[in-house]
Amino acid sequence: MAAAEQLKELGEKLQAAAPAPADELAKLLEKAAECLHGIEQSPGSSVMEAIQPSLKAFTREEFLKHEDEDVKVLLATCFCEITRITAPDAPYDDDVLRDIFYLIVGTFRGLSDVNSQTFGRRVAILETVARYRACVVMLDLECDDLITDMFRTFLEVVSDSHEENIVKSMQTIMTLIVDESEDIQESLLHVLLSALGQKKTGAAMSGRKLARSVIEHSARKLEPYIKKFLTSSWAGDGSSLNDQINHHGIIVDVYQCAPKVLKVVVPYITGELLADEVDIRSKSVELLGEIFSLPGAPIVEYFKTLFSEFLKRLTDRVVEIRISMVEHLKRCLISNPSRPEAPEIIKALCDRLLDYEENVRKGVVAALCDVACHSPDAIPIDTIKVVAERVRDKSVAVKCYAMERLADIYKLYCQRSSDSYSDDFEWIPGKILRCIYDKDFRSESIESILCASLFPPEFPMKGRVKHWVTAVTHFDKAETKALESILLQKQRLQQEMLKYMSLRQLSQEDAPDLQKRIVGCFRSMSRSFSDPAKCEENLNMLHQLKDGNIWKLFTSLLDCSTSFEKAWSLRADLLKILGEKHALYDFVGALAMRCSYLLVNKEYAKEILSEASEQKTSGNTKLISACMNLLTAISSFFPSLLSGLEEDIVELLKEDNEVLKEGIAHVLSKAGGNIREQLASSSSLDLLLERLCLEGTRRQAKYSVHALAAITKDDGLMSLSVLYKRLVDLLEEKKVHLPSMLQSLGCIAQISMPIFETREEEIISFITTKILECNDCQQDMVENSSHKSEWGDSTQNCLLKIYGIKTLVKSYLPCKDAHAHPGIEKLFVILKNILTYGDISRNMVSSAADKAHLRLAAAKAVLRLSRQWDHKVPVDVFYLTLRISQDDFPQVRKLFLCKVHQYIKERALDAKYACAFLFGVNDYHAPQYEEFKHNLIEVVQICQQVKMRQLSVQADMNLLTAYPEYIISFLVHGLAHDPSTPDIEEYENVKAFGPIYWRLHLILSILLGEEGLQHSVPGMKKESFTTMISIFKSIKCSQDVVDGNKTKTLHAICDLGFLIAKRLCNDQTNLSEAQTVPLPAQLYMPLLDNQNKNSVESDEKMWLGCEKVLAHFDAVMTANIDKVKSPKHKMLIDETDEFGNEVPLGKIVKLLKSQGEKKTGRKQKTPSSSVNAGNVDDVLGLVREINLDNQGDLGESQKRKPKKRQTETKEINEKPLDFSSPKRKRSISNNRPHSAKSSKNSDEHLLHTPSKDRTLETKLKEKKGRHDSTDTELLVSPSSKTPVSKGNKGAKKSHSDILNSGPKKSAVADSNKRTVEPRSLNGSLKRQKPKPISGLVKCSTHDSSSTGLVGHRIKVWWPLDKRFYGGVVQSYDSSKKKHTVLYDDGDVEVLNLAKEKWMPIESNDSSVKKQKKDHLLTNQGRAQERTTSSSKSSPSQQKSKKRSLPQKRKGQPKNKRRKTAGGNKSVEGSSGAGGNDSDSSSSLALSDVDKDINSGMIV
Repeated sequence: MAAAEQLKELGEKLQAAAPAPADELAKLLEKAAECLHGIEQSPGSSVMEAIQPSLKAFTREEFLKHEDEDVKVLLATCFCEITRITAPDAPYDDDVLRDIFYLIVGTFRGLSDVNSQTFGRRVAILETVARYRACVVMLDLECDDLITDMFRTFLEVVSDSHEENIVKSMQTIMTLIVDESEDIQESLLHVLLSALGQKKTGAAMSGRKLARSVIEHSARKLEPYIKKFLTSSWAGDGSSLNDQINHHGIIVDVYQCAPKVLKVVVPYITGELLADEVDIRSKSVELLGEIFSLPGAPIVEYFKTLFSEFLKRLTDRVVEIRISMVEHLKRCLISNPSRPEAPEIIKALCDRLLDYEENVRKGVVAALCDVACHSPDAIPIDTIKVVAERVRDKSVAVKCYAMERLADIYKLYCQRSSDSYSDDFEWIPGKILRCIYDKDFRSESIESILCASLFPPEFPMKGRVKHWVTAVTHFDKAETKALESILLQKQRLQQEMLKYMSLRQLSQEDAPDLQKRIVGCFRSMSRSFSDPAKCEENLNMLHQLKDGNIWKLFTSLLDCSTSFEKAWSLRADLLKILGEKHALYDFVGALAMRCSYLLVNKEYAKEILSEASEQKTSGNTKLISACMNLLTAISSFFPSLLSGLEEDIVELLKEDNEVLKEGIAHVLSKAGGNIREQLASSSSLDLLLERLCLEGTRRQAKYSVHALAAITKDDGLMSLSVLYKRLVDLLEEKKVHLPSMLQSLGCIAQISMPIFETREEEIISFITTKILECNDCQQDMVENSSHKSEWGDSTQNCLLKIYGIKTLVKSYLPCKDAHAHPGIEKLFVILKNILTYGDISRNMVSSAADKAHLRLAAAKAVLRLSRQWDHKVPVDVFYLTLRISQDDFPQVRKLFLCKVHQYIKERALDAKYACAFLFGVNDYHAPQYEEFKHNLIEVVQICQQVKMRQLSVQADMNLLTAYPEYIISFLVHGLAHDPSTPDIEEYENVKAFGPIYWRLHLILSILLGEEGLQHSVPGMKKESFTTMISIFKSIKCSQDVVDGNKTKTLHAICDLGFLIAKRLCNDQTNLSEAQTVPLPAQLYMPLLDNQNKNSVESDEKMWLGCEKVLAHFDAVMTANIDKVKSPKHKMLIDETDEFGNEVPLGKIVKLLKSQGEKKTGRKQKTPSSSVNAGNVDDVLGLVREINLDNQGDLGESQKRKPKKRQTETKEINEKPLDFSSPKRKRSISNNRPHSAKSSKNSDEHLLHTPSKDRTLETKLKEKKGRHDSTDTELLVSPSSKTPVSKGNKGAKKSHSDILNSGPKKSAVADSNKRTVEPRSLNGSLKRQKPKPISGLVKCSTHDSSSTGLVGHRIKVWWPLDKRFYGGVVQSYDSSKKKHTVLYDDGDVEVLNLAKEKWMPIESNDSSVKKQKKDHLLTNQGRAQERTTSSSKSSPSQQKSKKRSLPQKRKGQPKNKRRKTAGGNKSVEGSSGAGGNDSDSSSSLALSDVDKDINSGMIV
């Protein structure tokens, strides 16, 4: 009561007082506010009477319009308190309340300053208005502008610094206003939507969040208004306010808070995705990318079709759009890796790994790897392996980036595997190592990846070794060799660096040639870098540095005992001394990494031994083998790393594990020489190794012999002597371990020949008599073995014989001081017998499988002996070896040729053995032809490299033997001595000379660069041709050394080869440069003087059968080439290039023009059939003309068939050949020839043939009915356009206009013949005129522009869906001449039926039947008007049948796509106006199985 009395006094003062200063007035208002705050809501009448003076005083005009902010806030506070007290009754009349609310809303602007003294009162005002719903009164007072201003104020002042209750109060007020409003004012909606947009950041972000929350809470009320706004904005016919808002900007926020509202914009966004304009498609891609990558926002049901169209933009014709798509899809996966669409997204991205643009491929690699690093389980392992294939990309940037990202994935995998171990990514190190075989990669870059990128710097050594060991289990031979190659280059660089460091310590007096030796070191080191010249320059600059700390750091880095952590620290110190701005900073960093022990060190080797011991306990043989392989590789190049680990090595050798024994023996054979001093203390080591030589496996025996030689000071002379004596003494006694003993004997012969020679005769005798000549004494075993014919059925006796052969061969292949023994001729006799009979003699009984194995072993033995004793190999043994490539067993052929290829690639075998590949070719169609050709190309390339290297060093020497053409001299001789070579006098049977021709043709075409060989030096082809002719000429001036009777055959083969070479190299007709060249002396000898004179006289004469053989096989090859290049049913124009991307329009025009020119050259055309291919609009004409030519040829061939045959193949002829051209949507050819016969039961339907390869083939059936129209297949060209943009009014055409835009006349058609007329004798072609397509001409009725259709059912053609949809005509607007159609699926559309394709649906209503009849008659009349002359049809043919159409199934997704009336708007997919970058133009294809083909897409 005291507060009321006080208020009464304050009220009287405020009423009576003149306008006081702001400070005094503020004090009075503050007291009044405090008093009002103490009064409860709805007080008694006495209290209300007491506060009346204050209530009246507060409304004084000078108070309400006071300019002082403090006064305004206090006055607003008082009003709020009064509103609370008098609630629910209004304390003032409407006019006063309006002024009060203006005052209150004005105080809200001060909420932006949280540090203001009045901020607390402003917050209290806000909370009061929200709590007591005072804002609703503003609606009753129709304060629309004030409400709009309040919304704008809230959205502007709200910030992240506000407490939650403030934002909540604002949201409550705004939600109350929206929910309680009868209608949402456009200005209010504009303010609310203006705050949205994905580009809002900073302070505006808080307003964006507030607007989203309001829309989310009032979605049901705002939905129709937002829909109307978006629709009008997209249509472009909205108000100026709508135009000021970017509707793209608000879609993302609306999708988060009220996704159902956006259902209405799906067709519009789809239309933008398919628009012609690049910037429109780009904006829609950005919009959808933001929507689909929203975290925690799944793709709603009605956006899924839009998502599918969005994914198709990955194949957009514009590179920038494809790159943008890749980035957006990456964000989609990162925001929600487990989303249901993830597999589809990943598959779509993988398809773009073969994109023709390298930036797209690189972007896809980045996207998939980023997702894999963010969520390791999101990307399947198989997908990562597909990404890994990009290390073989044609772009250097892509392949380097792919390798770096693979290393990132592996590093992340290693960090995660510390918790749960798996080997899912252990194949990555091997994949990176394989890159060393790529010329674009250097070992320095790969070593940098292996050292610095595979593991985190702090990763423990045990974990590194564990991962490396597991990775080695996935290595193949190529990857193992790659690792060895990197270690070898690292070893060489370290050795040269150590050599240089020692030279720095010398003075000029100590070494006069010091500078020269330093330059030599620099030149050797520079070969290990990608740019040797630049590296040598950097080394010289480094040499000039005088800072001693730099060289001390290098010395420490070269110490093998330096740990990983210490090495990284030393490298960092070295770079710190130089500084980042130093010119040598990058080079020194790379040099320090490569010459240090950052890849392997002592700690690393010790951990491998420890890992092997652990795996031995667990029994994991695979990992034990990997440990040994890795340790062997390290010991081969850095044996000093095993120093100090001798005891561990010996202990592992004592273990009862065969894999460990073999591995340790191998390690000792490599590193034994470096650690022999420490191993000398172990007395048991020699005994362990000797036992392995006697009783171990063959591999163990081999490595143990070499280990014994390595660990002893006398190179194993004493220990091997003792071992050798024991082995020879035990040969007769121990049969069980005979294979190992033979292996040991062979290795001793290689290592120490003097020891082997002491009892050589005993060993050779034992192998010959006891092994090679031994037959099983038991007859049943002989009989059983003789029946074994499978490759895997070899016996133990056969294996023993093979081991014996290997021992004999090794005895003639010492590791050093090689010299031929007198007994090597005996060995060749043995090998010759085995190559001939499959055993040592003809009388031996053995199975076919055993003989095959022995032949292969003998052939390999000849190859190995040829590596050192090629001049000792007899000619007959050489040819027998080559003919192993013709063996009956395919395994023998394959293994033998692989070994030949391997030895030649290793430069260990003469190139003449490449003839083995040629002897394996008997026909042009041989299964191995391509493989052999590839191998021969490699051999020729190797020979060319050797030739160029020798020419650069010894230019004055005769190096013909290094020429790849020198192979011809051996091939000609081998062909002459081949048992299958026919008698040259019997040349009438030309087919018998097939093997000779094909072998010569293959090698000559390769040498002349006709089969894929690239000549790197200009003029090399001419030089090669001259060399060939010289060799042929020299052979014709020689005779056969082996068999003089074969001389004529040699000369005949030379004549044939001479003609083949001339045919392959037409421009090399000058033969005057051909000279006589030296030939292999073991094969050829010059003719005597009189013989040579006769030979020169007959040199002009050639073998009589030469031309005949050449002509026959040339014709065979030409026929095969034509068959391959011109398949009968091949498409005239390929729609895609090698990357699967759509061929550009300009290229299509060029292809069509070139094909048209080819046709002109073959068949003369009339002037009317010529086409201007340079004009894009004439592409259809080009396609039609080429199709007509091919179909005319088809008609001619059809007429030549017998009548019976034609009847039997009727159905085949009814199927048109696939002469399709690239299609684009909604582009229609109105001229097309008929390519199918009439069918008795054909209706107005277009019969469709679905194709597994999506080839758009249609099976046409024609009938002359009362319409006299013929269904034709629609040929679509990418140049056809259907403009719909407003700016191109004159270009608009409806579908019916396009269909009826052809010539008005049609050709006279024979009623009995519906096939294409063949060409006449003068080459002209009778071309049929187009006829209207039955069922698809404009189907408007005579009263389609009236109200007669209202209430009736019709079906309207939707061209993009290629089907009719049924519905009811609801109303008709006579002013616009448009009908409103309600479809059965609920869609509503306003159409001008005069411009649409539609048909009435039959019902019991007679009026509808009458309309349908009139409609059909109208179509008939139009068809007759377009036909100038046609034959009369029989009455039976004039019966019209109802066209069967696909029915719309219940529950079918609403995926209708069509062009609205007039072609101005798009419901889902819109047609653009002639943009070349678009895929929006579509074809009116009439097949249910046809798929939409977007011309803007790359498949």
